[in-house]
Amino acid sequence: MDTMAFDRSTDDDNDADLDDVLLPGTALFHGQYRVGSFLNSGGFGITYLAKDNLNRDVVLKECFVPTFCRRSQTRVRARSEANKPHLDKAIRGFMAEAQILAALSHPNIVRVHQVFEDNDTAYMALEYIKGHDLLEIIDEKKASLTPDQIVTMARKLVSAVAHIHDQNLLHCDISPDNICIRADGEPVLIDFGSARKTSLGIGQKHTGFSMVKDGYSPQELYATGGTCGPYSDIYSLGASLYHAVMGKAPVDCQSRISAIIEGRPDPVKTLARTVTGYPPGFLAAIDKALAVQPSARHQSAGEWLEAIAPHHANVYRNVALLRRVVVTHPAGQPQAQTA
Repeated sequence: MDTMAFDRSTDDDNDADLDDVLLPGTALFHGQYRVGSFLNSGGFGITYLAKDNLNRDVVLKECFVPTFCRRSQTRVRARSEANKPHLDKAIRGFMAEAQILAALSHPNIVRVHQVFEDNDTAYMALEYIKGHDLLEIIDEKKASLTPDQIVTMARKLVSAVAHIHDQNLLHCDISPDNICIRADGEPVLIDFGSARKTSLGIGQKHTGFSMVKDGYSPQELYATGGTCGPYSDIYSLGASLYHAVMGKAPVDCQSRISAIIEGRPDPVKTLARTVTGYPPGFLAAIDKALAVQPSARHQSAGEWLEAIAPHHANVYRNVALLRRVVVTHPAGQPQAQTA
């Protein structure tokens, strides 16, 4: 499988230029890390495959916001005096993300090894994950997901979200492109760049950059100053699982609200009434997670986990993905086989 990249961006215009990428062999943090190759860039950072001083593979995530900064040799500089406060804010948010990740310990959440500052910016050394993100698996048919595999994956991800909430945190950017599936089929939740701390179950004001994704973000994340809580992550995970089940993302929440206000049917069809082949109650639990109004959703990930747990005797069995292998016959006609 391909290397899993982090911090994907949906806006290519905001991606870093290749001239901004550190060259292979670049040493960081007093030689503890050495850049191997460029992996990916997004609106908030650049990721590299690297080696640590024990010759282990790691992913290095560099805080680099091309809108506000540029590369001068290896150093990161603000594009102008007016951009300096924005770059400083980005670095503070990046460090906050690292602190959040360091506080989490769950088999289905990406692990951070170290955070450090170099080249006038900040870096995270993250575990190296081989796999594809869930969006690639669904849209590009990188592998086949059966109902049983989706059920197993769902329970592990709900458990991971419960752990996040138990630490008084919210992810605030759960979506298929932020769910990595390892080569062994284990799901891993990544990218905590939009995460927030909570107080009495209410999300505090975010100090970094917020991310809203049509189809996955609940209506409260669209509103300026909107109040978010555990139910916000529950909606986003429900939308991601809906995508896995249906093969397409649900209609965005704003359009759903407009339809309801105008007296039209909700454009998102309930899974429990349209899909078969899943354990009793599993699809209804996703439908509840996808309720437009926060009060109608599961109020905690633990509540959701309890709703689906009785149907999972094999909770810890990995999601075994089917790998597509293309075999070229002598006639030159490729045929897809399943391994």
